[in-house]
Amino acid sequence: MQRSKFAVCALAALTGLAMACSRQSASPASPSSTAAVTANADPGVTLKVTAPVPTSPANGSTLGDGVVPTLTANAANGTFAATALAYRFQLFNDAGAVIEDVLRTGPSSAVATELDYEKRFTWRVRAELSGSVGPWSTTFSFITPAGAYIRGNEIRDPLTNGKTVGRAFGCTFIPGVGIRLDARESYVEYQLQNTLEEGEFSAIMTNVGNGTEPWKTKVMSMLQGDGVNITDNNYRVTLDKRTNWAGQVSPFRYTMRSRGVDSGEPNAGPQTWDRSHLYLFKFTWAGGQSRAVVLDGGANGFVKANIGTGYKAPYSPNPHIVRLGSVGGRGGDDTNPNTIIRNVWVSNRPRPSFPGDNP
Repeated sequence: MQRSKFAVCALAALTGLAMACSRQSASPASPSSTAAVTANADPGVTLKVTAPVPTSPANGSTLGDGVVPTLTANAANGTFAATALAYRFQLFNDAGAVIEDVLRTGPSSAVATELDYEKRFTWRVRAELSGSVGPWSTTFSFITPAGAYIRGNEIRDPLTNGKTVGRAFGCTFIPGVGIRLDARESYVEYQLQNTLEEGEFSAIMTNVGNGTEPWKTKVMSMLQGDGVNITDNNYRVTLDKRTNWAGQVSPFRYTMRSRGVDSGEPNAGPQTWDRSHLYLFKFTWAGGQSRAVVLDGGANGFVKANIGTGYKAPYSPNPHIVRLGSVGGRGGDDTNPNTIIRNVWVSNRPRPSFPGDNP
């Protein structure tokens, strides 16, 4: 009797073992996409991989000036490391809205969306394979750099957030667009903390029409802040977008004087201006050579005007004043009215990329 019971038990054990073995599947050739790992709390996970681990930008970090971030994470791990996983990156603005959702072949993604200044952004990443998805990573955040400042001999002023680090007179802020110089007397003035002897002064402008104003309309200028009007100033720079008044035929031209020595008045000749276009106005001076360039279509636009001349004495105004528009010449105030300006840059470093530099 006892032997019979033993035989029955042994048979049952063997049967159970055989059934268990028959339920085992062959080793998969890639991370399984048939069921989610039970330890993962993310709903909808259908891929047996670990969550990627964000590494850069560091969580809570502030980006440097001009930095366009690349979101980077350590790769997800699956059963077979050789499997080519794709990675989905999601970027959120400070209101929690998705502003970028992209699928990459590797665990890094350069941000293509133009980001606002002084804002907090968050991001996450997950692995995907043939329509199946792994768990999301933890969420990392970063803060974009300060948009407006005067530091030493450098100015950065977007002018799109209703503020300026300069001193505005007779102007109107247009949210998200820039600052409008409303009249002949309007200007925005900056004083550098240190003289910029060689460098660049550039800005994006729109609503630049042909005009019929009966004065020598100017869009930007520099001088020494010693109380001497800009026409007679020993360190004069004025960039003119002339009108059709008195036979001026709307030329683009500029005047430069350094340490009281005139360096000529380069003239690009007759021009036609469109109020709907973005123009980058850029003036550079270094090594005894000055140049003024206008790009039609923003920072990546085509060259509309390109003129230059040499100068003999160092350009060393003290204090160094920079202006959008112009004011206080012998002939009176000369600002080109209704010009809308944003993304001002003054520095001995190359101009960085600004949001809104292009259409």
